[in-house]
Amino acid sequence: MINKVPPHQWMRMQTGHGTKGTREYDWAWLDVRADDTPDGHDENGTSTLVARRHRYTGELSFYRCWTPEDVTLAQLVEVICRRWRIEETFQLGKTFTGLDEGQVTCWNSWMRWSLFSLIASAVLALTAAATITVGPAGPVRLVPLTCPELVRLLRTFVLMPPVRKAEHVLHWMAWRRRHQAVAQTCHQHRHELQDQP
Repeated sequence: MINKVPPHQWMRMQTGHGTKGTREYDWAWLDVRADDTPDGHDENGTSTLVARRHRYTGELSFYRCWTPEDVTLAQLVEVICRRWRIEETFQLGKTFTGLDEGQVTCWNSWMRWSLFSLIASAVLALTAAATITVGPAGPVRLVPLTCPELVRLLRTFVLMPPVRKAEHVLHWMAWRRRHQAVAQTCHQHRHELQDQP
């Protein structure tokens, strides 16, 4: 189907900035028949299939789009590229602020954990944005500070190093094992009570 797109209809568009410079891909689109419109969408809208081609490898990606009114290819590309920023933000939150590490069993605990994680992520993002300096173009220029580098700086200069004394490690290991034993006993007792007729 993508072979129906003439070579002159592929348009090169900038899709964002990466650590190595701007990201550019070739984009094209095809109108999709009205009978192919997903259920629940008005048939008066515009259904399109947007194709993205990597400039060097030729790898193709496809996006099925529907809009209630006519839009340009540039507008669709802008919306498609927002997904990357959202995914990168979630990945940063998971990697550096523990967004996916909350082991909670109720709504309030989950909400508090997520809120603290997102606040930490926002602080990292704002600090990274505030450290961007525009200087004269010289022989050596630095890229803007990233969130991973900020975390590395915080761990090196601000946060206390973890205690590595044997007594401390043994104390907390014993406490954790005692706590797990109590939890295991309570868990087994609850199951025994539920299993009784």
